[in-house]
Amino acid sequence: MSTFNLYNLTKQDIPRGAKCLRDAFSHDPLWAEVFKNTPNKNEVLLNFFTCPLLHGLRYGKVCSTSSDINAVAVWVPGKYASMNLWQMLCSGSLKHGSKMGRDAFRNMGGIYNQLITDRKRHMKNKDYIYLSIIGVSSALQGKGHGSILLEAIKDECKQSNQYLYLETETEDNVQYYEKNGFSVVNKITLDKLGLPMWEMVYKP
Repeated sequence: MSTFNLYNLTKQDIPRGAKCLRDAFSHDPLWAEVFKNTPNKNEVLLNFFTCPLLHGLRYGKVCSTSSDINAVAVWVPGKYASMNLWQMLCSGSLKHGSKMGRDAFRNMGGIYNQLITDRKRHMKNKDYIYLSIIGVSSALQGKGHGSILLEAIKDECKQSNQYLYLETETEDNVQYYEKNGFSVVNKITLDKLGLPMWEMVYKP
C-alpha cells in the first residue's frame, strides 16, 4: 500500500488520533514513567499525543489505514524532526504541550534534548524522513495495521531516496523494525529516567 491509499487525517480528526495513540501506548514503559506523578493522566496524555499529530499535520504527514483511525503514523522531513518551540507555536501544539504539567514537561525536555543530539549526529549530511510516532489501538494490534503504515512510509523513502529514522523504547519493537529492514545505530539510557532507547535507521 502506498501513502496515496492511506487515510490522511484532518484537523477535525486529531482528537480521535490522540485517543488512538493514548490507547496504543497505554502500557508503554517510557510514558508510564514520564507521567507517573501526573494528575488527570488520561487527559494529559491526550494533550501529549495531540502535539506530534498537529506538528505532523503542518510539517509532514499524518495517516491512518482507514477513516476509523485505529492506527496512526506521523512522519516529517528531517529538518522538522526537532519539533522546536517555534514549530510548536506555528502548528498549534504549544498550548497542548503546556497542559502536560511541570514534571512531565521537564522530563520530556530532557528526553528530547538527548535524542535530538544523537539524531543530528547520526543523520548529519543525510536526507531523511523522521518517523515521529506510529501506534495501533490495542484491539487491532497484531493484525497488520502497523505494517501497512510502515510499508507505505518505506515506499515513500525508496521513491525519494531518503533514509527513515526512528526511536523506540521497547526491545520487542526493535526486533519488529529489524525484520522490516531497520538497523540499530545506537542504544542509549535516557538520563534521569534510566530507561533504554534504541535509535534506528532504514536505508532505502
